[in-house]
Amino acid sequence: MSTKYNTQIVEAICRLPEQDVSRLFRWHARQPIEIQIEAHKLASDLYYQFKEKYPGGKNEVRYSVFVLALKKMEHLDRVLINKNTDHDLEKIRKIAEMKADRFLARKKAKQKKQRSAGKKDKLIAHWDEIQMLRGKGFSFRLIAEFLRTHRYFAISWTYIAKIWKELEK
Repeated sequence: MSTKYNTQIVEAICRLPEQDVSRLFRWHARQPIEIQIEAHKLASDLYYQFKEKYPGGKNEVRYSVFVLALKKMEHLDRVLINKNTDHDLEKIRKIAEMKADRFLARKKAKQKKQRSAGKKDKLIAHWDEIQMLRGKGFSFRLIAEFLRTHRYFAISWTYIAKIWKELEK
């Protein structure tokens, strides 16, 4: 089932070349979930400005306002706040607050990506088995492969070695 879309609506609203749209989607994908949700909220707010103008192109308008929201957010991300007469203080304060919120969201997302204590806890849960395998002459690489194959627990052999050294001291 093929649906025809009116790309003229998209071009009229976005006014961006395709490579810029792709770049904006890549920027969106790199953001933490809080910023991604903020983009969708902004897009839904913008949708009501355009839906009356293009009543037959609901999907095209939704896509286009999402691209506009990404463009606006990415621009605000890059905006430098300089003291000049063009900016009013309220606008500067709002941009600074938004940048601070985004900074914290990125910081939280970065911390989540770091190795969680859960892996260590899971590894320690298998510690008796790991000691038994080491006693049988298994290398840390073989232990990692054994855990991946038989316990469905993927972990780096270097991390096993690191924890081994910590716990055996």
